[in-house]
Amino acid sequence: MGSFRLLFVIILLAVMIVLYIIYKYRSYQEARPIKETPSPGPQEDQRTVAEQQETRPIKETPSPEPQEDQRAVAEQQETRPIKETPSPGPQEDQRTVAEQAEKTVAEEAPPAPVEETRSTIVQEAQPTTIPEEIQTSHPEETASTVTEWTQPQGAGEVQLKGTAVERRRLEPIKRGGKPRGPAQDLERGRTQGIQSHRLNPEIVCWKRERQWVVAVEVPEELLEKPGLTVLQSGSSLLRDEIEEACWRLEQVSGDVIVRWNEAEAVREVKVNLGQENYLLFKLTGQNQGRRVKSPSSGPYLVIASNDWKRDEMLAGPPLVRPEPTSLVGYQAHFFDLERGGDQEIAFHLPDGQRRVIKAKAPRFDLVGNRIEDASEHMGPLFGGGPPRIRALDAQAWQEVSTVVIGKEGRGQRKWRTEFRPDPDKMEQDLPSEVAARKGGWYFLRFYDRDGDLIESMDFRFLSVLKEVRVHQPSRFLPEEGHGPVWVEFVHEAGCAVQPSNDSASSVQIEYRDDRTILSIPPDPTCDETRWLVGQHDGPHVEVTILVERLWWAVGEEGNPPSEWKDRPLTLLHGDFAATSRKALWLRLPRRRWVDRVFVGFEQSKARGYPVKGMDRTVAIALRDFGDAIEAPRVGRFPFKLWINLNERRFEGIVCELEIKMCCRLCDFATYREEDLLSHIHASHLSDFVRHLTYEELRERIPSLPYKIYQCSYCNYYVESDDVGPTISVICNHIERDCPKAPRGIGKVQISFRIVSDPDEIRQFVIKNLPRIYKCNLCGLTCAENDMMNHLVGSHRNELYKFC
Repeated sequence: MGSFRLLFVIILLAVMIVLYIIYKYRSYQEARPIKETPSPGPQEDQRTVAEQQETRPIKETPSPEPQEDQRAVAEQQETRPIKETPSPGPQEDQRTVAEQAEKTVAEEAPPAPVEETRSTIVQEAQPTTIPEEIQTSHPEETASTVTEWTQPQGAGEVQLKGTAVERRRLEPIKRGGKPRGPAQDLERGRTQGIQSHRLNPEIVCWKRERQWVVAVEVPEELLEKPGLTVLQSGSSLLRDEIEEACWRLEQVSGDVIVRWNEAEAVREVKVNLGQENYLLFKLTGQNQGRRVKSPSSGPYLVIASNDWKRDEMLAGPPLVRPEPTSLVGYQAHFFDLERGGDQEIAFHLPDGQRRVIKAKAPRFDLVGNRIEDASEHMGPLFGGGPPRIRALDAQAWQEVSTVVIGKEGRGQRKWRTEFRPDPDKMEQDLPSEVAARKGGWYFLRFYDRDGDLIESMDFRFLSVLKEVRVHQPSRFLPEEGHGPVWVEFVHEAGCAVQPSNDSASSVQIEYRDDRTILSIPPDPTCDETRWLVGQHDGPHVEVTILVERLWWAVGEEGNPPSEWKDRPLTLLHGDFAATSRKALWLRLPRRRWVDRVFVGFEQSKARGYPVKGMDRTVAIALRDFGDAIEAPRVGRFPFKLWINLNERRFEGIVCELEIKMCCRLCDFATYREEDLLSHIHASHLSDFVRHLTYEELRERIPSLPYKIYQCSYCNYYVESDDVGPTISVICNHIERDCPKAPRGIGKVQISFRIVSDPDEIRQFVIKNLPRIYKCNLCGLTCAENDMMNHLVGSHRNELYKFC
């Protein structure tokens, strides 16, 4: 058994020795250079030879051409051998020494297969070629990053890191990562053959489930590379479960490294986020954005620490509240910078300092047959053909090397092309390929000679569309209410105008050969409608029609109304009380239509109310105007609205304050106090005053009888002046004088009652008994004619109220 084990060990060692010899032989084969054999064949074969020559040591000859021509020389060197002349200067680094050492080894080594040696040595004049098919969108003014390619050092290898060619950026037309959207067919344009070995990861963000996700987006061509990993500050990042090209960041600073294996070597590219402690993104209309270096105009998102507070003095009030992010301890702040506005992106830091992210002024504008529409974040719309680019200052074109035009929107492999502007012209025409496409939504990106993005903008055009006319009355607040508005699309024959949202589906459409007419009803849900315009077999663009109409309603604070009105509403005096929760709600045509509205009974005393940037409604508490009606007058008073728009002031009546005098004891109301007092005297006088009793009258008039009795048999009234409990007067009447008292069966039974009702006494006993009243509110006594004057003068608020 022991000898069998020994034999097995000997055989195993022999096999390992053989495998080792084979491995060394292959390594020896790989180290040999490939001898150059000129190809007399067609151009395709020359490219193959050029690829084989990538692994040969190349001697570098300094180029006498300017710096901008060195790139073309480098591209030509890929297809022919170049003799390398070592530089004798003091700046020669270890890389040159390493290349010479490898050259010596290579000359003595046997040949090796081309495929296995392609990535062994990286030459400065031989950048990797990026296929033209890999073309995706690129963000505006992409933030400058330090990107380095590294091949780790091993036995017989030299680590090459940060050389001039390795830092070279992708040409503008080649830039961009993989967009998050469905794949589309490749659209080719007038592009140049651009070669670079740099693949640019980008920092992106998108909103998902009320949270902003921040990630690094890896170029599409790297996704299938073996050993692909993404690190931040040395820690592996998690791949997003939905966006396959994105790895979620864990912090806003530190280096992000994308690493993969290629040709038996480890390669990596690095993105430096810096130490600013924030990330700035330019947003699109799809709730997503890409990191930029500095803002210009449009919507931006800033990912900043939770203890950073918006500087409202410089940045204005927030359009929306800060929102949560995927980064712990950070939140997203939204900014919308208007062209020519004075707002800035600014924060208050915890240490009391102020951080301002400076914006750059736009340098270019688009001119042409511009068609006004209300689309946001899609750029202006032009009819008849694409626009021209106009510089806003004479030196703007001097800084531009390349302008890239591409199809905008989600999706990959979008069409794009580029051109070099003429610096001597203020206006530049777009390439003819753009007009040949007949329409669509496109971006423009301006790059300088170093390949940095200077400015970007979007635009739309449609060749078959000529004009859009909105026939709307000039008054925003018509006294008779809103009526239908007609919108006219003037276009070529064969152009279709179709609804693009639900509100547009309720609009009446009249189709003609050269125009389409819309009848937009007086409905607030139809004020903003979207339409797809274009030929049936051609490109379409989305056009937003805005009918500028104001709507309003009266409701409770904090509870926006569901029904809106366009005619004056009636307000009551109680709506302006200090405890009132009533509010006037205004519905504006669109967001940021105006920044302030003014409301009041008089323009000189009107109150201003700011309009938040993202709000279309404004709630105005009516109790704010209680001081204006402290001394109310009976009648109807207009409650007005003033709006400043395009340097003009518009005013209109939105409500009427109706003030009446209302009885406090019933629902009776009138504009006349005389009518109200007559109503109280007739219906409610006894609730405020009462007659004096007979005893109270006798105290005021001592001459009145002490008692008045009425016989129960004959209803005879007897006056008595006796003071005390004596009843002799009425008894004598019953016993001797009453004709109806029963007699003959014994003594007559005495039966009578004491009369105390002044009205009864006045009717049957004392005809001129005075009518004197006593006020139930204060106890004052006075005659009947004076009592109403007393109530109005002393107790008016108890009689009626203003309503």
